[in-house]
Amino acid sequence: MSTLTENGVMAVKNAACERLLDQRVEIKMKSKKINDCLNRFHVAMPKPRDNKERPPCIPQAVLDARASADAAKEKKKLERKLEKDLENENGGAGVYSASLKKHYLLADDEWKEDILPEILDGHNVADFLDPDILQRCEELEREEGLRLEEEAAQEAFQIDGHELTEEQREILGQIRKKKALLIQEHRMKKRTAESRPIVPRKFDKDRTFTTDRMGRQLSSMGFDPSAAMDRARSRSRGRKRERSLSRAASDGDDMDIDGQQSSKKLRALSRSRSRSKSRPPEEVVPGEGFKDSAQKKKAIKKAKDSVRNRNKEARRGEADRVIPTLKPKHLFSGKSSIGKTSRR
Repeated sequence: MSTLTENGVMAVKNAACERLLDQRVEIKMKSKKINDCLNRFHVAMPKPRDNKERPPCIPQAVLDARASADAAKEKKKLERKLEKDLENENGGAGVYSASLKKHYLLADDEWKEDILPEILDGHNVADFLDPDILQRCEELEREEGLRLEEEAAQEAFQIDGHELTEEQREILGQIRKKKALLIQEHRMKKRTAESRPIVPRKFDKDRTFTTDRMGRQLSSMGFDPSAAMDRARSRSRGRKRERSLSRAASDGDDMDIDGQQSSKKLRALSRSRSRSKSRPPEEVVPGEGFKDSAQKKKAIKKAKDSVRNRNKEARRGEADRVIPTLKPKHLFSGKSSIGKTSRR
């Protein structure tokens, strides 16, 4: 049996089906319900009525049709396949790609599908291809990288094109290392400056930044620290004096502010008592042109009545923005201009 050539697959399938059917029949025959169904079954076994053979009879028309169909198949196999047939056999439109090499006129038809060589300057390119070219390229790149690193290291220990001695190289290396450490420390401080809390100097119990320490550092560097220490101490005394003066001035200002606020309150109370109430709209003011308050009240009522309908209909009023119509439709549509009739 082979699933590739489908040889013996159907035989195995039929044998398995027969065994399954026999097993099911045996199970049903052993059951108790079979006795109720046996009287309904009748198996008919035909018996020959005589010794005459009766083979299957196939009409002649059917035999002729089969023969013609077989002949058509053989003829179709011998006929030349068209591109349409090849396209349908190989996936259809969009999948099948027609081969242009099958029409080549060569001494041997087996040469048609060969890969054409690439010729450059009369030489075959395939003859110059190296199978290990990728590995060699990687080796060359690695060698080039090492060479560039060596050149960079040599240039790093050169000043104005002159090579340094071993002692100078060591000193230069230490300087660059120290510089890199300082840059790294500065970046770390800058990165954590926003999240680091600022502690006032009075809470600094260690007292790391003092004038005595500054004096010791300056003296170790070979400088006279007396002037710097005196200047720092004088500044600290000046700050203390300024704080005391500002505190005293603030106390005096507080007293002045309290007095000013009390006087402002009294002035506001007196002004509120002397202020007149709001004037009613019916009161006549000299210069308005009304005889008395009744006449003014009547005029106000008429003004309100005149704009009531307009306000209800939400029409444009005196205070609304006016966008004039430069060419009204009723004045310009259907009107012939001067001199039109003479050119009709």
